Amino acid sequence: MIQAAVIDGFSFIGADSLGGFWTLQDLQGWHDGVAMRRSRQERAQQDGAWASTGNMAGRPITASGMARFSNPTNAKVASRNLRRIVGGGRADMMVVDSGGELHSTVELDGDIKVAWLNELMFNWSVLLFAPDPLLYGIPKFGAAVLTGAVGTGLPYPLVYPRDYGVPAGQTPGAVAAGNVGTAAYWPRLRVDGPVTNPVVTLNETGDWVRFNGAITAGQWLDFDLANRRVLLNGQVSLRQFVSSSGRWLVVPPGGGSVSWVADTADPAALLSVWSYEGAWS
Repeated sequence: MIQAAVIDGFSFIGADSLGGFWTLQDLQGWHDGVAMRRSRQERAQQDGAWASTGNMAGRPITASGMARFSNPTNAKVASRNLRRIVGGGRADMMVVDSGGELHSTVELDGDIKVAWLNELMFNWSVLLFAPDPLLYGIPKFGAAVLTGAVGTGLPYPLVYPRDYGVPAGQTPGAVAAGNVGTAAYWPRLRVDGPVTNPVVTLNETGDWVRFNGAITAGQWLDFDLANRRVLLNGQVSLRQFVSSSGRWLVVPPGGGSVSWVADTADPAALLSVWSYEGAWS
């Protein structure tokens, strides 16, 4: 049973501020698997076709239900408020059911329909599309200072036993990026300076992303790993100064941890990681 459904801050279940009551009667596409895109080449003078690499298509979603009010004026206002959601951009969609809380970024993919039953009640339907087909769990945030700097080394003479300040089984300066789901996903990163030549690594897979340059005090880099986009202060692309190995820190089912090093360290330098509880296709 769906307990909550919110699109662009608009709740489709329960009472609203205008004294109305909304019910969600159908939500198509949310719990369905997504279609696969394939391009197969037929085998010349042989049976069958060559195997192809499949890619997931986007996720079409249709939400529909009914709203009822005790005041006809408020009913009209609510119908107008409904037609304002999402608009020409994208918005977060959140659904809570017995399986937990899931999120998707959706865009409007057709008309928002309002069919009046009388002056106090109307049926409604919203046609949406999620370009990213994955459904994401609760967003998570973590941050880490530098694990160290190349050339800094350890103080000598060494004193044993050494205390690294972290529990056994954890990586110093690492941020957990969990994934209890069934699909791999890309986290988002931000690196705040001052720092030179930072390298961010997903410890469990060995994937790394390196920025070849200096980020000065007051500057930061945003890493949109899914789209391979790197922006200085969220505005200027510096993708040409980035090198990588692997799949740009994709977090596999089971999760992982993200850590970083740099050529020079500063106490103010910080790595921020936005991840999810999990991802599902």
